[in-house]
Amino acid sequence: MKQQVILCVDDEVIVLDALKEQLQQVFGKEIIVEIAESADEALDIFDEFLAEKMVFPVVIADFIMPGMNGDEFLAMLHKKSPLTKKIMLTGQASLEGVSNAVNNANLYRFISKPWDKDDLLLTIREAIISFNQEAIIKNQNEELLELNLNLEKKVEERTRQLQELNATKDKFFSIIAHDLKNPFNTMMGFTELLRDSFETFEPGQIKEYISILFETARSSYTLLQNLLEWARSQTNRLTLKPEITDLFTIVYNVVRFTELPVSKQNIAIENNIPAGTKVYVDVNTIETVLRNLISNAIKFSNNNNSIKIECSVAKNETIVCVSDNGVGISESNKEKLFRIDQNFSTKGTDSESGTGLGLILCKEFVEKNHGKIWVESASGKGSRFYFSMPNNNPEPSQS
Repeated sequence: MKQQVILCVDDEVIVLDALKEQLQQVFGKEIIVEIAESADEALDIFDEFLAEKMVFPVVIADFIMPGMNGDEFLAMLHKKSPLTKKIMLTGQASLEGVSNAVNNANLYRFISKPWDKDDLLLTIREAIISFNQEAIIKNQNEELLELNLNLEKKVEERTRQLQELNATKDKFFSIIAHDLKNPFNTMMGFTELLRDSFETFEPGQIKEYISILFETARSSYTLLQNLLEWARSQTNRLTLKPEITDLFTIVYNVVRFTELPVSKQNIAIENNIPAGTKVYVDVNTIETVLRNLISNAIKFSNNNNSIKIECSVAKNETIVCVSDNGVGISESNKEKLFRIDQNFSTKGTDSESGTGLGLILCKEFVEKNHGKIWVESASGKGSRFYFSMPNNNPEPSQS
């Protein structure tokens, strides 16, 4: 419990000495008794002790004092400490002065001089009890208020989570209903055409239709991969197995599976990662990140362009950059990337459609590998997607 102080204010030293002696006889070291000969001195003492986290359950003040009368003093004190019980001990108070003290300082008791010792001490004891009870109630109310605020924050957080879950669900059904349905419509349409009119087509037309079917199947397979990995991530069924591994090898393995689409568009992919660059990651999820970023770079690059994969190594992390010279991204659309609640997708240079799911997956997987992902881009000036990875285990080993 905080140290308690009784402050006595009177311009007569004999009165102060008598009060201090009587109060110390009753309360001993349990409560400090301080005295002041003027209101200004009393306010200084009050502020000094308050700064030291002491509390004033009771203040006793005379009415007529030099500089500032008791009613004015108690009103100022009330603003600093509303719970403090104010007692006016005087033989010269006017009715107006007492009324002011009651209205402006919530005066607890008026006692005339000369006072009855037992009556004064009983009044002070009751005032201290009242002060302590009100202080407990005040603390409990503050705790309840804080509890309510915390509950409101939890409700807001839960509401936000539910909104994100709804956005996730809506995104999932949007992909299933539209973006996954469309490729199958394309494949069914061309296969039906080939089935019913195969004999009427020239070899070149058949080859073109088969090429379209292959590209549609390939993009559908990529989408399905992302959907499955994303679903596993959302249901916490994705288990990461991070290890120290060679970044050049990861990039090499991803790039070699993009030979067909890049050869078709005559796009060069440059793996500029120095051999032997070590990172601490889960290989499967980082391959997914790179596969999506490189696929996007191909999708938004013009023919006869190049895509570069580079890195910079710092003390604790390695930052990878996948850059292209393609169509770029506007400032307003950059804010929509990596967000499940923004249904953002842009047509590729060859009118390829997309879901935006790949970048959302990239963000989740990069963050699960203790990294960050961001983009630098402008319309018509290409894009540079960056993501960071730790060089070593960022979590301290437990032994």
